[in-house]
Amino acid sequence: MKKSGDLPIFLTNYSPSFARTAYLLTGDADRASELAVEALVTACRRWSTIRWGQPAVEVLRELYARFLAAAPPPAPEDHALATLPPTARAVLVARYHDALPPDQVAMVTGLWTAALDEEAHQALVLLRAAHPDLFTRDETPEPPEPPEPPEPSEPSEPSEAPEPSEPPEPGDVPPPEPDGDAPSEPDGDVREAADQVPWVAPEDPPGTAHETEATPWAVPTPGSDTDEPGLRAALVRIAAGMAHTNLSEPVLTRIGRRRRLRVTLWAAASAGAVGAFAALVVIAASTLAGNLEKAADDGSTALTPPDEVPMAMPDKLGDAVRYAYTDYCEGASSDSGDPQPCGQWRLTTMSGKEWRLQAARAGYDEDTLIALPLAISQDGHRLAYRHRDGSYVVHDLPTGVVKKIDIKHEETLPHITSSPNGRFFALDFGAADGAMLDFDTGATRHVSGTKIKILAVGNDGTRVVSDEVDVDDVPGHASVATLTLQGARGRAKGRAGGYRVDPGLLEYGAALSPDGRTLALVSADERLVTMNARTGRVFGSRTPLDDYGVIAVERWLSADEVLVRQPDEDDEDAYLTKVDVRSGRSADFGGEEWIGYDSPLGALK
Repeated sequence: MKKSGDLPIFLTNYSPSFARTAYLLTGDADRASELAVEALVTACRRWSTIRWGQPAVEVLRELYARFLAAAPPPAPEDHALATLPPTARAVLVARYHDALPPDQVAMVTGLWTAALDEEAHQALVLLRAAHPDLFTRDETPEPPEPPEPPEPSEPSEPSEAPEPSEPPEPGDVPPPEPDGDAPSEPDGDVREAADQVPWVAPEDPPGTAHETEATPWAVPTPGSDTDEPGLRAALVRIAAGMAHTNLSEPVLTRIGRRRRLRVTLWAAASAGAVGAFAALVVIAASTLAGNLEKAADDGSTALTPPDEVPMAMPDKLGDAVRYAYTDYCEGASSDSGDPQPCGQWRLTTMSGKEWRLQAARAGYDEDTLIALPLAISQDGHRLAYRHRDGSYVVHDLPTGVVKKIDIKHEETLPHITSSPNGRFFALDFGAADGAMLDFDTGATRHVSGTKIKILAVGNDGTRVVSDEVDVDDVPGHASVATLTLQGARGRAKGRAGGYRVDPGLLEYGAALSPDGRTLALVSADERLVTMNARTGRVFGSRTPLDDYGVIAVERWLSADEVLVRQPDEDDEDAYLTKVDVRSGRSADFGGEEWIGYDSPLGALK
């Protein structure tokens, strides 16, 4: 992803395009706006997960799924696509307006690829019978080219100017309509194809992907169903009936409101409840949360929870931190370098108390548009974050001591990890340089390479480091990652030999076992695998984690159990799963009632 590619930029550039797609599906501007907002809210709650792939396709998948999930209300009679059944309408819109390739059309519509052509053919037959005008390209002749200037060596004789013709009466010549090869209007979609390639931010120079006109998903054969430039142009014109709509504000507001409700209500319930009474309070709180969210979604203000900002955290704090999150400052901007109280990191402790971390930068960096990081040690007593002065620091909460990590800030998303005992904190930017702070000594050790990531750190300072490089000698791979075990348990001090792995194996992170010998990762088919951290040999059971997908490998709970973060069934929040690496059995961890997709996790109950 480009350094400028982050959620606010994505919403500003792409939400009008999603609204127009929704308008083609529904035929109603209000329903289209609501459908697009719901799809964006659901998908963008997983922003930290989808941002690195094809976020526009993820939003489209959610948008089409919501449209097709239940019998949608009939489209208005004057809507050109009203005669088509919902599935047929979705296929044509995805294929000709969004210009998605076949596999993505199948994905967003839920159809088998083999059934796609038949569905599209039937839809075209129905639409051509009802609206043949949609398939006619504008044949308005192009104005004649001006005559070429005479050669300098042969000046032309002056000629009499032709008499000016009378201007045409208004309405005699209709204005030319855009054909299928014309770009959309400046106030229209950023681009019609939702995601032919990974999206780029708007500050890139002209000619980048988001300014590219949609093209058919394959090279069409003239006269075939895929060669429908008239239909493509017609759909662009129909979609233009949806006013240019920036949905950033309602989407960000809903994401912030949902998070605020869940955290506030659970903290209130858990702080004053014990035994059976706790269960009743939790049930009541959950019901109240649902009612509040429903009332908010309905536009009602009768049940609006107080937006309380917690107190600033003191320099010393004995209460261990369970998790952290950031909130959205509704109706006001918040400078990440000097965030307002409403936009600062919020720390939820083991006692249920909530504090805000006023010393840290939070939110999105205005210069780079990068989400700022925070890491919590597994005992909940140390934090690593970017200080307001721009440096990266580790803060020991019981003593109030703060020590700096000696590394220069890079303009990419930083990744921070810590050893289980919280003595070592490592930081990298996916670039050529990384660093690890030994809090006990205050010394920083640097790690160098090509595109490194410090995946895990052991209690003795052992580091598992991946270095991704481009290759041309590995069939089926354009790049590979080399894993090395460095430090106390490495083959030698500093950089060791290492072994090659598929970079996809590192997508969900990794965790090093308490004895520093075993690495837990998640494979591309979402199975938890364990390997020898020194040799790369895979062993043990391979446990499937495909119920709702995977967000990240969190940590080892014991010598045999690994904790994994997964999205819940509504794709709104996350839950924790514990996996026995010997037996392959998995179970809901419990203990943590709510965590966000990217909420840093500290001490566990």
